[in-house]
Amino acid sequence: MLERQSVPASVIVGKFGRLSPGVGQVSVRQFVQCLLFVSLALRCTLFALPVGTGWVHCGVLQSNRKHTTVAAPMSTGFDVTEFGIQPGDEFPHPFSSDHADWNESYFFDWYDADGGVAGHCRIGWHPVQERVLFWLYLYNGSEWLVIEEYRLPFAALQLGSEGANTEPAFAYQGWGLEFQYQPQQPLRSGQLHVSGFARVLCGPRQGMILPVALELGVTAIGPPYSRGSGSVDSHSAANFSTDRYEQPHVAQGHMVIDGDTTALDVRGERDHSWGPRPWDMGWRFLVINNPAFSLLATQVEIPGWPLISMGYYHGHGEAMEHLAEAELALEFNADDPTAAVSGSFNLLCDSGRKVEGTIETISGTEIDITHTFATPHRSEYRRSLIRCTFSDGSQSIGWLECNRETQAAPDA
Repeated sequence: MLERQSVPASVIVGKFGRLSPGVGQVSVRQFVQCLLFVSLALRCTLFALPVGTGWVHCGVLQSNRKHTTVAAPMSTGFDVTEFGIQPGDEFPHPFSSDHADWNESYFFDWYDADGGVAGHCRIGWHPVQERVLFWLYLYNGSEWLVIEEYRLPFAALQLGSEGANTEPAFAYQGWGLEFQYQPQQPLRSGQLHVSGFARVLCGPRQGMILPVALELGVTAIGPPYSRGSGSVDSHSAANFSTDRYEQPHVAQGHMVIDGDTTALDVRGERDHSWGPRPWDMGWRFLVINNPAFSLLATQVEIPGWPLISMGYYHGHGEAMEHLAEAELALEFNADDPTAAVSGSFNLLCDSGRKVEGTIETISGTEIDITHTFATPHRSEYRRSLIRCTFSDGSQSIGWLECNRETQAAPDA
C-alpha cells in the first residue's frame, strides 16, 4: 500500500499530470489519483510471455501461444466530455511565449493481436523553441524502421482550428516528409497520414534508407480520459489552457515499406497534451488495450520523493476503477534495446480485483530524447512491444515504456 506522506503540489514536475486547483499539501494517495492523467506525450502498453514459450530472431521474441483474451462488447455511445475534455480540444491550442518548454503533442500507437505488426508516432511542437519534434517507428515482425526529425521549423507546420472542420489538426510537408492528422468526428475518429524515408534499425536490411507510408484510420472506443488542467507551476501558465487526455482506439489502414503493403487491423491508444512540459524525471509506463479491457499502470520517480505508483482498470462495458496498488517488478537489460525489459506486475483495483502476471519483450527500440532535457544528455528511454501472460494463462500484447537515468544527470 502507498504510504500516506505529504507532497508539495508546487514540486510536481514532468509530463504526468497536474493536481486540482487550490491544492497545497496532498497525500501521495491523493496525488496518485490526481496524477492518473499520466503519460509523457508518449505512451506504452503492457505485457509479454514467459521465457521458454517462444523463439528469438534479430531481437524479436516470437510466441507459439495464441492470444486468448475474451472480447467484451465495444462501447460506441460514450460521452466525449465525461472527463471535462471538449470537442475543441481535438485541435491545437494557444501557447504562452513565457514558457520555453511549452509543448503541444499528439501521440498514436498500435499493434495487432499477435504482436507481429506494430508502430507508434509522435508529433510535438515547441513554439518558443521554434521547432517541431516528429518520430515514426514501424515494426513488420522482423525489422524496425524509424523516421526521427527533432528540429523541423515550427513555421512550416500548418495548424488547424476547431471551426475549420475540413482542415487537419496539423500538417507538414517538405523535403521528402509529409504528416498530418485529419479529425473526422472530433474525439471520436480521424485519419493519420505519414510518408517519408525511414532508416532500418535492425533486421536483414539494417542500415538501409527505405521509402515508407502510413495510413491509419482511428476510431475511439472510450471517452478521452483526463484529470483536469490543475495549477502546478511547472505544468500551468496564467491565462492559458493546459491539459492532456488519453484515449483507447481501434484502427484500420495500411503501412507501406519499400513498396510492400501490409494491411493494418489494430488496437492502441492516443494522447494529446498541451502546456509547459519539463522532461527531467524517470518513469515506467504500461498500458494495454485488448478486446476485453484497457489498463494503465505507472510508476514515477522524482528525486527526493517516494516512488509514486498509480493506474486504472477499465473493463470494456464497465465503469473505470482506480488501482489501489501497482507493483512493477522489472529487470532491465542495458545492453540491448530490442530485449530491454522483463519482469512481473501485481495490480490491485479499488474493487478488490487483482490483475497479475509476467512480462517479456517481443522487441523494441531506444528513442532519442537527449535534446529535451534542460542540460542535454542521454537517458535510457525505451519503448518495448511486449506480451504479458496473466495468472489465468491468458495473454495480451501491449507496450511498456521506461525512461531511467543510467548515470547522474549533469547539472543544468
